[in-house]
Amino acid sequence: MKHLLVFALCALLLGMSNCSSDPVEIPDEPNQEEPSGGEEPDEPNQEEPDDPGEEPDTPPVEKDYGTCEQDANAPIGFACIKKVPTGGTGGDYRTVTTASELTSALTSPEALTIYIKGVIEVSQMMKVQAKNKTILGLPGSALTNPNRTKSGSGILYFREGSDNLILRNVTFKSAGAYDVDGNDNLCIDGTTNIWVDHCDFQDGVDGNFDAKNASDNIAVTWCKFHYLIEPQAGGSGGSDDHRFTNLWGGSDKDTQDRGHLRTTFQYCWWGEGCRERMPRVRYGQIHIVNCLYDSPVANYCIGLGLEANVLVEKSVFVNMKKPYECKSDNGTGIINFADCKFTRTTPEEIGQAFTPPYALEKTCPVEDVETLVSQYAGATLTINERP
Repeated sequence: MKHLLVFALCALLLGMSNCSSDPVEIPDEPNQEEPSGGEEPDEPNQEEPDDPGEEPDTPPVEKDYGTCEQDANAPIGFACIKKVPTGGTGGDYRTVTTASELTSALTSPEALTIYIKGVIEVSQMMKVQAKNKTILGLPGSALTNPNRTKSGSGILYFREGSDNLILRNVTFKSAGAYDVDGNDNLCIDGTTNIWVDHCDFQDGVDGNFDAKNASDNIAVTWCKFHYLIEPQAGGSGGSDDHRFTNLWGGSDKDTQDRGHLRTTFQYCWWGEGCRERMPRVRYGQIHIVNCLYDSPVANYCIGLGLEANVLVEKSVFVNMKKPYECKSDNGTGIINFADCKFTRTTPEEIGQAFTPPYALEKTCPVEDVETLVSQYAGATLTINERP
């Protein structure tokens, strides 16, 4: 009996030993395989951002479209005083290849991002009221009009009430300057909260880009203005060389412009063929920063008209005999230059210019302006069509 008790006790102890070792040994095998077994679930997690859901509703990731470090890649200055232009953000996307498609997209009531694809020729100026639109020119695209007549010239006109617009990488090509009181490549009439960026303006019949009728809160950045076609003489307006590029305020009689036409020009280039109006200003507060003037045919650069208030900073005037010219007899125009570079004539300042109600974060030293602007201004962005 005694031996039986000892035998039973040993068996009990051996069984307890086996039970305590089994839980350790059995889990050890799966735990050793866990690194390889655990990696397989991770692979679907890595692919989750590519799964359907959010991606179709968002544009492709284009952080800078190939811009340089000094490019804010966003609205700046006066365009952001009341509200920052958002254009077609949050809306659908549409690609246009004809003038009728572009007109339809611009006049549609919903927010849209519009891609211009290829060369679109217009037979007369497209006049639209547009709101909440972004217009992006794909590489190689252009808006053109070969018509030099008074009524048939011009490309795009934003009517009064147009608001919240973004134009980027759009090339405008017209038939060449001809003084017949014709139309502009781009004209904004009573248009507010607009950002025009990296656009190329060529050979406007009347002007390259004009603003009037209390248009306001405007930013023009990295744009190039030039004339590649010889001007046509003998127009009814009287000028044989009407390569007058930007008129800001159409007439002294347009007193509704007073307190409006507030515009920031930054990193813009007035180059080959520009004769006058870079810009020519009435009433508005105009802030010109890091811009380049090097047209060899210029009579003058900035036109100082009635109640114009112009501040020019860190800009370069290459061999310009008249960085500005007074265009009003009553002496109400104001212009100041700060840290600018003149290679021919250093102009005298007039009055005390306004202080901008904003700070620009992306400026460059005046020594860098000529290199940067000549390389990056114009339709130089790499924009891809949304799939």
